[in-house]
Amino acid sequence: MKIKALAGLSIATLATGLVTVHAQNLNGTVNNAFYGAPLAVQTVNTGFGNAPGGTDSTIGSELDAAYGTVSGGNLYLFLAGNFENNGNHLNVFIDGGAVGESTLSTSGGTMAAMNGSTFGAGFQATFAYDMNDFSGTLYSEQYNLVGGSQVTGGYVGALGNSGTGIYAGTDGGGLNLYLNNTHASTMGTAGAALSGATSGAATTTGLEMVIPLSLIGYTGGSIKVAADINGGGDTYLSNQLLPGLPVPSGNLGNGGVLVSAPFFVVTVPEPSTLALAGLSGAAMLGFRRRK
Repeated sequence: MKIKALAGLSIATLATGLVTVHAQNLNGTVNNAFYGAPLAVQTVNTGFGNAPGGTDSTIGSELDAAYGTVSGGNLYLFLAGNFENNGNHLNVFIDGGAVGESTLSTSGGTMAAMNGSTFGAGFQATFAYDMNDFSGTLYSEQYNLVGGSQVTGGYVGALGNSGTGIYAGTDGGGLNLYLNNTHASTMGTAGAALSGATSGAATTTGLEMVIPLSLIGYTGGSIKVAADINGGGDTYLSNQLLPGLPVPSGNLGNGGVLVSAPFFVVTVPEPSTLALAGLSGAAMLGFRRRK
């Protein structure tokens, strides 16, 4: 009996664990077959306004749910929600395992306004991303926080949208971004328990980020992520954090500074697990074609 490998792939290739079982169409719409279940879901209705939907988000900002996985040397993050195009900011902090910052201290960009921010126990930020949509242009900042202590960073580039609220391309610093900013929010009263037919895990559009592991100080194992929506200039925190805040929670304000920010964990698949999945698929195909 012979087992034939998949066309173009040898058993040795499959055994490397680099095979992705589900391909991801990068378009700012969540693919649950690729990401799996959400890693964090919003708990409270946004205090920054409800988006009516349509071309770009002219009103309202919210974070509904977070998804993440690792594949092909990249961290894939999907943050479902919408981002008002008035210059409100999205802040994403990543702990890749290297020595980083448990208390934020950086210079060279807008995020310096958040200096003094702290994270939950066991979180040291090794990378930070700061985005704002202003009048149809997406502006990006990046910060390498490995080693800690006044790490510099700042503006890396801008993306225009297609005229339909869709952004796609590099941020200028090594990340690829795909933003579908057309979500129509149905969240209820600000600060109350999450409600609405298109809120939380029911939101399917938002910001998709492809981040090379080489940029985040990755040393192995799981990756920790914290995210929030901040006001213009990173100086006034909303109540939209992932993981979500307790109910009821209004906008935090606090000059834009986080205090013991919660985080969620992206579990990195073991190479051996991926290899077994690939080998299993190859074996099944081989048995069907055996002779």
